[in-house]
Amino acid sequence: MKFIDISKIFIITVIPLLIFLLAADFIAFDKSFYQRKFSEYKVNENVEGAQYLHEKVMDFIQGKSNELPNEFNEREKQHLLDVKGIIKISSIALYVFIAIFIILLVASAFILKVNNYIINFVGKVLVFGGVLTIALATILFFLISSNFSAAFESFHQLFFEKNTYLFDPANEMIVNLYQEQLFMDLGIRTSKWVVFASASAIILGLFLLLKPKKQKE
Repeated sequence: MKFIDISKIFIITVIPLLIFLLAADFIAFDKSFYQRKFSEYKVNENVEGAQYLHEKVMDFIQGKSNELPNEFNEREKQHLLDVKGIIKISSIALYVFIAIFIILLVASAFILKVNNYIINFVGKVLVFGGVLTIALATILFFLISSNFSAAFESFHQLFFEKNTYLFDPANEMIVNLYQEQLFMDLGIRTSKWVVFASASAIILGLFLLLKPKKQKE
């Protein structure tokens, strides 16, 4: 198999990872989203100082702070520390995928040399990468919509140690601050943004594929 074919496969595979990570990073730290949802689910009414606590949590998991408010107990703090670790890994993964994408794209362009070939190559990877991403986003949306609780539990089992993510709403702050429905909304919103970004990539790819043909005509 030629380098160009291998490069094409890798780039198409990387595109969904890039789009998902970028969308998740943007949405997970969108202040306006939490303000709306806290108001919608009456979190501000049920949890004293909800916005203050949320800001402290965001600063902590983003690495801007190393301390959490004492309103959280040790189990909650440990869970948030685990979340911080996952966020750090996902950020590193995002930079790695961006580097892979750029390196393969530049290397492929250098090998192809002819502008039309390069444009055709970029167009194809954007179209196929976008289609693959939409397919994955559709599966994610279906899982979230059909049985979110099961999907949410599977996610926690995959990334966290057993019994470290189960909390008592009567005695622990974290589940009152971040209700399960909020995470469902996060997942659905992420899926929508992923589809929008993927559709944009497909449209751009089709434009690049059709451009040389128009020029020949």
